[in-house]
Amino acid sequence: MTRNYLSGSIKKALVIIECVGKSPKPLKASQVASITKLDRATAFRILTYLVSLGYIFKDVSTNLYSLGHKIFDFGDKSDFLKTLTTTCFENIKKLAFDTQHITYLAVLEGPHIVYCDKVDPTGDDAPRSFRMRQDAHSTALGKSILSFKTKDELKNIYKTYSLYKHTKNTITSLDKLILELNKSRKSGFSINEAETFDYIHGIGSAILDSQGRAIAGISISGTKSTINLKTIPDLSIKVMNTAKQISKRLINN
Repeated sequence: MTRNYLSGSIKKALVIIECVGKSPKPLKASQVASITKLDRATAFRILTYLVSLGYIFKDVSTNLYSLGHKIFDFGDKSDFLKTLTTTCFENIKKLAFDTQHITYLAVLEGPHIVYCDKVDPTGDDAPRSFRMRQDAHSTALGKSILSFKTKDELKNIYKTYSLYKHTKNTITSLDKLILELNKSRKSGFSINEAETFDYIHGIGSAILDSQGRAIAGISISGTKSTINLKTIPDLSIKVMNTAKQISKRLINN
């Protein structure tokens, strides 16, 4: 009798979520269709709908699918994020204590970053299920990952999402954002000058995979008194070196 109450589309959507969730790495739409034994057109249609709802995330630079931010509301289901946080924890912990700044780890989901971990040098750390979200364009960490996107990819990301003005310093023009991202990519780090909150400054750097793609990022957060023109040269080197160490560990794992 229960079968009469089950929608075919719901069953297929759940099968796809389970397929993507159990995969140790992001999948192509064709791989999802093959694993779930669904018609390609059907799999793609359901994936697109799940992306729009936030249950599945599509990386527009690779057309690969992974679990979306809404899934994390129900617990840490992603093998990728578990591996990422486990691999990165000691590195970001050391960075926090070396710089005496709060250190973050996050991934990009469309125009947002989703924080995976946070280490406070005072010992007041976030729970390991930490999942705060913020606009990527107004954070150092977000800009560090966005800097590895092409111009077309950035236009696609912000096609239907406005560059929200959080403070007087927030970049609200895509052209200006692209100019800053180009500088960030060349320097290896990005800066947040009170662009999300009036009193928060930060330095971020991207974590790269074996193909040179930004799959995550780290940042340190402080105030203008601790992150400024005088301290940025030394702090940025420490952030970049930590990001490189994490990238190397992930590639070798």
